[in-house]
Amino acid sequence: MKNLFYEFCSRAIDWIFRVRTTGALLLKGGLLLLIGIAAVDFAFQVNYRDKESSLNLQFGTGGALPDSIVYIVVGIAALLLISGIYVMWRDDRRERRQLLIVVEVRGLHGTVDTPSVKAVKTKFRGNRHPVVVDFRPNRNGELVNPELMLSKIEGMKLTVDSLSQGRDKSDVFVAVGGIAAVPAMFLVGKIFEDESHIHLYDWDRDLKCWKMIDRPDDGKRVLPLVVPTLSPADTEIVLAVSASYPVDDVSVGAAFPGLRVARLSVDTPRVNSYWSEVAQQAFAAAFRDSIQQLMGLGIRRIHLVLAGPVSLVVRMGSMYDDRLHPELIVYQYEKSSTPPYPWGVVMPTHGSPSPTIHKLKVPAAGAADVGT
Repeated sequence: MKNLFYEFCSRAIDWIFRVRTTGALLLKGGLLLLIGIAAVDFAFQVNYRDKESSLNLQFGTGGALPDSIVYIVVGIAALLLISGIYVMWRDDRRERRQLLIVVEVRGLHGTVDTPSVKAVKTKFRGNRHPVVVDFRPNRNGELVNPELMLSKIEGMKLTVDSLSQGRDKSDVFVAVGGIAAVPAMFLVGKIFEDESHIHLYDWDRDLKCWKMIDRPDDGKRVLPLVVPTLSPADTEIVLAVSASYPVDDVSVGAAFPGLRVARLSVDTPRVNSYWSEVAQQAFAAAFRDSIQQLMGLGIRRIHLVLAGPVSLVVRMGSMYDDRLHPELIVYQYEKSSTPPYPWGVVMPTHGSPSPTIHKLKVPAAGAADVGT
């Protein structure tokens, strides 16, 4: 019984002092006022007689405060209680309308099977709906099928559109993450570029769990874009972006002989980094500015090779403007392939609204890459 009492008191104190919603705060305020006025409006009287040596104690629950003050405080408390109940009812109705669509992209063999639908946005109280995009190879060592990848991503877009149909845009939230090929995640970011309620999550390799991108900013920023000397005839360029790993220069040279390489990187590329939304936004903005800088130098096609965390790749994809920017091909790195970047995805542009696959052939010595 004693333990039960302590447990009740502990939970009551936790409920009172834990800040939740506006409705809960109003409700707590009303209850605390009622408890406070009951405690203050407590009459205590002592009568003592010296000759008789008698003592008379009197207690009461009224009389310590004027009735007018008690009525005012009780009225305010009642108003707070009614307002709190109404606000909580209104918030509950709104939360029942809200929908969180959790998009999880699975595109690499042997990746985690831990569902992300309940692991992200844990404080979200509305409805959740998972959308799993799975195009993983069946066997270890088997490469990603780019055509199947595009088909699955197109199906994802149709599913998300169907789930959102008929709902107010302010009631629909989308969380995006997964473990998949760089071109796939960049394209997913491009698809969701116009969505206002997008939340990114990633797999924490140290803690072995899904986590939202919500850590404090570490203050580290990308270095200035390094651009080689270009001639008027240079209309294509390779943009090598190093965020989690340094891009392999030998592989880039083998896949794109004859093309000049611009580089965008951080001071020290790190795995399992970029958990700050502010840092990711700064990196993505630097990527967008780099594209604009290359466009100003006369570049009309950019071959993007990128080493970075999935969530950052998605955010970079959302920065690509198909109406203004040059043609962009995002490549998949396969170390054992010849060439090491066997294929890429041509991002949608103003004249070609659908993504396509661009495959590299084994280039002849001294020749630029030849795609199909």
